[in-house]
Amino acid sequence: MPLLPHKILIGGQFIGIMRGACVHIEIPQGVYEITIQSLFPFIKTSAVVKVDQNVDNIMEFEDKERYWDILFSIDMLLWIASLFIELNRPYSTIYNIISEGFFIIWLIHIIVSRKRYFRITSYQKSISAIE
Repeated sequence: MPLLPHKILIGGQFIGIMRGACVHIEIPQGVYEITIQSLFPFIKTSAVVKVDQNVDNIMEFEDKERYWDILFSIDMLLWIASLFIELNRPYSTIYNIISEGFFIIWLIHIIVSRKRYFRITSYQKSISAIE
């Protein structure tokens, strides 16, 4: 699956857009609120990260909703196909009930989990001094 771009915000200030799996940001020592936000402004997750000196502060995030997104994509493809292919009754009625029901459940799930959409992991790795 291609990675969708995500916005990176530090302390509520827009830093940039992340498309790949890795981004390197250098910031001074301190405590920061890091936010990963989808291009849809209501889907985001924040974490407070303490940045120390002489350590690599590594923060990884992943999309917790991957399986929901796959199911929704399959449903969207079937919906597009149903525009061109006509099913006989009762199959068309059954498909419409299942498809629209699934869409409503997916939409409710996204609205409920929009503030916890991503899983964020933060850890520190010591830097060996080279002298």
